[in-house]
Parts: sequence; structure tokens; C-alpha cells
Amino acid sequence: MRWPLELEMHEFRLFLSWSFGSSNQASLQHLTYHTPPALILTGQLNLHSPVRSMCKYLPVLAIHFLVTTVSFAQTPTPPKHRIFAGTGQGVTNPQAYEAGSPAGPAAKLMIGNPFGIEFSHDGVFITSVDDHCIYRGTLDGASLKRVVGNGLMGYSGDGGPATDATFNWPHEVRADAIGNLYIADTRNHVIRKVDALTGVVTTLAGDGNPGFAGDGERGAKIRFRQPHSVVLDGAGGLLVADTVNHRIRRIDLQTGVIRTISGTGEKKLPVDGSASLNSPLSGPRSLAVDQDSIWIAMREGNSIWRIDRKTNKIHHVAGTGRKGYTGDGGPPLQATFKGPKGLVLDAQGRILVVDTENHAVRRIDLSLNRIDTILGGHSSSDTFPLKRPHGIAYKKDFGYLVADSEFHRVLQGQ
Repeated sequence: MRWPLELEMHEFRLFLSWSFGSSNQASLQHLTYHTPPALILTGQLNLHSPVRSMCKYLPVLAIHFLVTTVSFAQTPTPPKHRIFAGTGQGVTNPQAYEAGSPAGPAAKLMIGNPFGIEFSHDGVFITSVDDHCIYRGTLDGASLKRVVGNGLMGYSGDGGPATDATFNWPHEVRADAIGNLYIADTRNHVIRKVDALTGVVTTLAGDGNPGFAGDGERGAKIRFRQPHSVVLDGAGGLLVADTVNHRIRRIDLQTGVIRTISGTGEKKLPVDGSASLNSPLSGPRSLAVDQDSIWIAMREGNSIWRIDRKTNKIHHVAGTGRKGYTGDGGPPLQATFKGPKGLVLDAQGRILVVDTENHAVRRIDLSLNRIDTILGGHSSSDTFPLKRPHGIAYKKDFGYLVADSEFHRVLQGQ
């Protein structure tokens, strides 16, 4: 028996059954054809010997061709999100780590409450606030190891190896072109540096006490109040989100001198288009930089802003300022956030915002005047559920990594 089949699919499954007399039924045949679309196939049915014998002696009362399953089998699409690091278990340390540990494949290593994420040219750094450490890994996830912090909370170790030092909730880390690390040691109220060549840690700014002081000064004459975010500005400076002081400050990395570039100390949202230096801020929690702008996620202000680097004016980008989780599919200025604590720009210039208390990552496309949830939140069933995510970083041709903090893992998204 032959038949022509014109297929508009990649895979066609055909079940055939036929009966002989009132009580005899041949076995069900399952034929599968794999073909590119619109290819004409000719198939041949070869009956097994017992069936041929039955055909010789029994009248064929009916031949039933029953197509029971037609399916499209395309090349599997790679998942848009996957677990990059962490096992989902938190970390509690009664004593300092032994030299060389923890280390191992990223997805098999416990990462307790990851917060900050930073790409270098050939790797990635992840801060962990459960054990107050920073880990460095390869981009393929094959290895991840502790490079900063000994696993205990404290403020010690300046002048010695970074792996022997103690930190207190290192929220964020940045790497410069030669590999020096700049760390927001948040609950020690300081900014610390790890030298790429020696591995030695020092305090770059701050005296370890909360407060506001030191504009025009350097080193221990400076005071912060829980600095959460740092970012290199590409012009020889390190920007610091001095969160509880409601200011953004800039450290000149050649002189060490600090100055305020935005914020008056008043906890209040700025006026769109006003001068950034004289504008209040409401909990600047995370910073990102491109050639034209300094981007700011306001934690208490539940909104996203940017400072124009040419005019030094501040502009409203997204969020009404009220707490909520609305606006997906619509204009970013009409959306609501709940405590955003991370942001980064992707290769298309879109803004990825970690909407922490909504347990979501949202994407702002200013060219389309649109905001959407791309991970967690309203999209949890299609992606991954999140629990109070924090830091996020992006690398072209790799995608983004987000710290799914209270699920103790780092996720990769495309």
C-alpha cells in the first residue's frame, strides 16, 4: 500500500488500525516521518507476516486509517533563563573559611543571599551577604571561588590579603580595566578596594562610622551612611550611592577626594529637569552609567531617574513614586514599582530594573515607551519565581545575571 503525503510540518506521526471480521483486529502501527516543511513523502506500509496470512483467508471488512496525533517537532529553543550559580541553600559560618574554599562549579556551590554582580572581561564577580564574601567565576559556570572575605562578619584586614579580611554586608562590587575591585562595604559605611596585582585590601573612603562628612576631603575624613552601590564613571571617578544620606557622591580615583554630585540630604523625589546638585533624592539604591547618563534606582522613591552628564540636570524615567506593581505593557512613567534595588542597561539601551519587593525584573524600552516584566513577578509561571532579588549585570552575547537573593541563587537571562 502506498500513499502520497504532503506535509506542512517537521514531524508527522500516523497511527493505522485495520480489522478483519468481527473479532480479529491487527496490531496498531505507529509510523513516524521526519521532514522539513512542504516536502512530499511517499511511504510504504509493510505488513508483518501474521497479518499477511490473515489477509489471505479472512475477508477484509474495514480498513480504518486513524490519524490520532499530529505534532510539530522543531529544534528545541534554548531556555531564556537558567540557574547559573547557587544551590538554593543559605550559608551560616561559625568560623572562617579554610584557604582555597569554597570553590567548585557555580551551580553546585552554596551562595548565601547573593546581592551584587559584576562582569569583568573574562569572568563574573558575585557578592554574598550571608558570608560577607565576594566570589569570582568563569562565564561558563565551570568554576566559582571565594576571592574576598573570610566568611565572617566584621571590619578587619586592611593591608593584608583580601581573603583574610572581614566585611559587613558587601552589597556591590565593580572591577576596573586592570582588575582592581571597588566594594560597597555597606554596613561598615566604607568603600574598600582590592588591588589586582597584590590582592591586598584597603579602605578607599570612610572611617567606619555612619554619618555625612568629608566633601572636599579624602580617606578617613569621609563618612557615609550605608552606601549600597558603586559604579565607575569612565572618567576617572567612582560614583557612590550614599543611600541613607540620600546623595550620590563621586570619588576622584587619582586624588581620593570626594564630592556630592546630586542630593541635598532631604528624602524627597526631585523635580524633573532640575539641576541635579540642588535636587533632593529619595533613597538612591543602585547606579548605572553610560556615555550620556547616570541612571538611578530610587528605593524609597519607587522610581527610576537619570542625570544628563552634559547638562547635569535630572530627569524622570519611570515610576509614579507610589508603591505598587502596575503598568506592564504601557508607558514607564505610569508604572509603579516597589523598592527597586538594581538596574543595568542592555546592548539595545533598554533598562533592566530589579523590582525587589515585587520579586520581578522589569525592562524599560524608551524607544517604545513601554515597560514589561521579563522575569519573576507576573511572569513567574513562564520563567522563574524570585524572592527579593537585588543586583543585576549585563554582558553582550551572554545576557544578564540577576541575584535571586533569598532563593540563594543567581539566574541567567537572555
